[in-house]
Formats: sequence, C-alpha cells, structure tokens
Amino acid sequence: MRRKRQALYDEGNVQCKMHIPVSFGERLKELKARYKMRGLDHVISAMIRRAMVDYSADELIAPPPPEDHMKRKQIAVHIPREHHAFLESVALRNRGIPLGVALETIGAHVSDLTPAPQQLPLIDEGGSAVSG
Repeated sequence: MRRKRQALYDEGNVQCKMHIPVSFGERLKELKARYKMRGLDHVISAMIRRAMVDYSADELIAPPPPEDHMKRKQIAVHIPREHHAFLESVALRNRGIPLGVALETIGAHVSDLTPAPQQLPLIDEGGSAVSG
C-alpha cells in the first residue's frame, strides 16, 4: 500500500481528506456504479475535471446544506494537484468553506461525468495547416 501511495504522489497527486454528508457519499457511490469507475478517486477527479471545463470557481456558489448535514463521514482521496487547487479556489470563493463542502458545491452543479469534448488544434506544431 505504501508503494501505491508513493507512486500516486510521484505522479503529482495529493491526498485530500474531507468530511461529507452521508447522502453525498451515497451519490458518489451511485455515480461510481453508473459510470463504471474503479474508485471514489476517479469519480471525484472526473467531477472536478468537468467543473473546471464548464465553470469558473467564481460561478460555483455553495448550496444550502442537505438535511443530513450533521451525519458526516470522512473520505480520503488522491487527486491531481490542479484538481486540488481548483477545489481550494472554490472553497476560498465561498468564504473559506471546508473542502468537503466545496466538493458538495461542485457536485451540486455537475451531474454528468462524461468527458467534455475538446477542440483539436487546427495547426500542427510545424506551422503548416493540417490536411484531411
């Protein structure tokens, strides 16, 4: 396990411990099953990646707390540094809320985890036009 964790750190991932409501944890499990992902790390990374494409940190406003906001569970996930930085920027934008609440905020805005379409470059690195 220590080697796996070290490999994740070497790839540029950081460990992020958060407290989330039990209902949001169930939603993450449901998304994991629906999109056939290996773990919560992948679900959370996909959720943040989609939010980074569709929204700026300023657009993500924290929703009201869920009914079970007092029943919380702790999760620890390994996510890329840029995803962690985006999560922190959402937290700072919302007056320094905890990272778990920032993740809930992203989850309130993102429901589709399919990768967003990307624009392919129209000019190759050599400077000439790409022909089809």
